[in-house]
Amino acid sequence: MKNIHIILLLIVNLFIPYSCNHTTGDGHLHESSASGRNEDAIHDEGGENGIVTDTVKRGRFHSIFKTGGILMAGNENIILITAKSAGIIRFNKPAVYPGTNVKKGQILFVISGGSLTEDNPGLRVEQLRSDLARAKENYERAQKLLPDRIITRENYLAARNEYEKLQLEYENISRTLSDNEVLSVAPADGFIREIFIRDGQKVGTGETVASILTPGSMVLKALVPPDKLNIISSVRGAWFRVPGSEMLYKTGELNGRVISYGKSTGESTLQIPLLFAINYIPEVPEGSYAEVYLLGEETDGVISVPDSAIMEEFGRYYVFIRDEDGDFLKRYIRKGPGNGERTLVTEGLAEGDIFVSGGAYQVKLKQMQGSVPAHVHNH
Repeated sequence: MKNIHIILLLIVNLFIPYSCNHTTGDGHLHESSASGRNEDAIHDEGGENGIVTDTVKRGRFHSIFKTGGILMAGNENIILITAKSAGIIRFNKPAVYPGTNVKKGQILFVISGGSLTEDNPGLRVEQLRSDLARAKENYERAQKLLPDRIITRENYLAARNEYEKLQLEYENISRTLSDNEVLSVAPADGFIREIFIRDGQKVGTGETVASILTPGSMVLKALVPPDKLNIISSVRGAWFRVPGSEMLYKTGELNGRVISYGKSTGESTLQIPLLFAINYIPEVPEGSYAEVYLLGEETDGVISVPDSAIMEEFGRYYVFIRDEDGDFLKRYIRKGPGNGERTLVTEGLAEGDIFVSGGAYQVKLKQMQGSVPAHVHNH
C-alpha cells in the first residue's frame, strides 16, 4: 500500500507546473513560471488594443512657467454703437441680445421723439437744416470778403468750420432718418458684445448704446506673479487650454506675438499681465479662463515624454517600458516641468528605452486584472 501512495504522488507532481520566485542580478524580484515569462507583464502585440510605443530620445525642450490667463477681444475688434440723436430708444424687431449675430447695415435700434418736445429727432433734423442753410450763407459770404481783406482769416476759418461741422452732423442724422425716427444700424458684421440701454430708455446724442465684436484677433492675457517678473523678458510664446476642451492652442500657430506687459499689478489681482496678440478663435468665447504655459529659453539634449505616457501611483510617477521579450514593465521616474503636451524626465529613463506613449491606462488595467504583482523596475 505504501508503494502505491508513492507512485500516485509522483504522477501528480508530473502534472503540476513548476514555478518559483527568483532574484535577478539587478536585485529585483521577478515572478516566473514554467514558461520563464512574467505572467503579469503585458505582451506587446504590435500596437493592438490602442497601445502605442515610442523610443526615448534626447531632444529640445522649452523651459516653462505654468500660470492662468484670460482670453479677451482685441481693442480694434470692438466697435461701439452710439446714438445719432437724443430721444426714446426702442429695440428693432426681432430684438438683439448679447451674442446675437448681426450683419452690416442691419437695423438694431430706433430712436424717436415720442411725446418729447425736446430731444425730438424730427425737430432736431429741421433745426439742423435751418442752421446749415444759415452757416452756408455765412461761409459763402466769407469766401467773397476774404480776398479784399474785409474780414480776417480767423473769421473766415470760423465760418468754414461751423458750416462743415453742421453739414457732417446733418448728413449723419438724415442718412439714418426714417419717418422722424433715427435708425441705429450695425456698422460691421459680428455679434453683439454688450448692450448698455433698456428698451424705452431716453438717450442723449453720442451716448453708447451697444458694442459689436468683429472676428479678427484676440488677446491672451497671461498673469505673472510679481516675483516672476524676471522671466517675462525670456518668454518666447505660450501654449494654453480652456475649460471643457483638450485642445492645446499655441501662439506660434496663431500668429501670436507679445504686445505688452504691465508695469504694475491690477486693481483686482496682484499679478502682472503679459499680453499676446493672437488670431481669432471662433470656438473660444471672449472672457474664457485659460491654463497657460509660458515658453522660455530652449534647452537641448534632454529627455521628455508625452503626458499620456505618465501614470501616477501613490504620489509616485512611472511609465511602462517594453523589454526584450515584448513585455511591458513598470519604471518609476522623476518628473521635471511640463508644457501641457510633454513633461521633462530628469531620472529613470535612458536613450533607447522603448516606452508606452499611448494606451498606458490600458496596460495598467491589464495588470490590475492579473493575479501576480506588477513587474517593477525602480531606478
